[in-house]
Amino acid sequence: MSEAGTQAPSEAPQQIAPMRHEFQFTGTGGEFFGIWIVNLALTVVTLGIYSAWATVRTRRYFRGNTLLDGHSFEYHASPVRILVGRLIALGLLIGYNVSVSFSIYALIVWVPIFFAAFPWLITSSLRFNARNTSYRNVRFNFVGTYGGAFKAYVLWPLAGIFTLGLLVPLARRAADYYYVNHHTFGGRPFETKFTAWQIYAIFLIGFAIAVIMAIIGAVFFGGVLVAAMPHGSAGGQMAPAMVPTFILLVALAEMAFIGLALAIATMVFNLVVAHTVLDGKHELGAALSPVTVPWIMITNILLTLITLGIFYPWAQVRIARYRIEHLSLTAKGSLDDFTSEAFGTQSAVGEEIAGFFDLDFGL
Repeated sequence: MSEAGTQAPSEAPQQIAPMRHEFQFTGTGGEFFGIWIVNLALTVVTLGIYSAWATVRTRRYFRGNTLLDGHSFEYHASPVRILVGRLIALGLLIGYNVSVSFSIYALIVWVPIFFAAFPWLITSSLRFNARNTSYRNVRFNFVGTYGGAFKAYVLWPLAGIFTLGLLVPLARRAADYYYVNHHTFGGRPFETKFTAWQIYAIFLIGFAIAVIMAIIGAVFFGGVLVAAMPHGSAGGQMAPAMVPTFILLVALAEMAFIGLALAIATMVFNLVVAHTVLDGKHELGAALSPVTVPWIMITNILLTLITLGIFYPWAQVRIARYRIEHLSLTAKGSLDDFTSEAFGTQSAVGEEIAGFFDLDFGL
């Protein structure tokens, strides 16, 4: 028998199993407090000018302490570019206030200007922050257009208002599509796609809970008001001793509805991220709890108020750690191979990074 006849068949290419990578956050409240207190002091001393440098230091801290597969993200922005963007925004605000103080008819001019400028401000800020963020020396980018932003952030919200909220879920989906689907990493696109029913289901659940909360609240508050009225009171005024209790109940009701709004936002965030893929194959995941996120946010606000702002750095680190550590990336192959390939395709992105109109307006 010939040698060719005894040769073993060639092996099929080996498939690399998907690998799940959890995001990590290594920052601490104590570390960030040192950065925050210096930022605050210098911002006050410089009458706000240092705020641009403070923003860069803060973003570098949080990105630098966000790890994926043992590698951190980086932020490269120039504080001067941020300062220029804020000066432009401040100039628009001053011009608006001065002109309106002279004549209310100035609104006829300013409203169209704001509607026209808003999409550009959003697009410029998103592009600036994306292009100045990198992972393993590979840059992100944002390629959204003015027209896309106008449709997502102006026309769709108006449609939601004019339909008395019926199109609000679709407006939210349009904004998420614009944000995610126009980001790239080393030239490789991100994409999210989910059905209208999936996002409507979240909003319908939230609406049903809100109605139930409103009914229970109305019955409960009605009973409290009746009990708080002194018997035989001609004026129908509440007993003075019950006023603090009533204020507390109103505050609790407001926090309950804020918590519900945060829960809905969290569920939408999970939906968007869970349907996001990078380069058509690497899958992102999010498992944030719609109960835990509102709890963290509300307690952060309360602790910050109680401590007169001192708790703020710990609050920022607390919510950042929870959000980041509940994100994941399932890579179809080695991240080393992917980042190496992406690095080789990002030259065109790098040439555009210094674009003059890429500014951050703090949006």
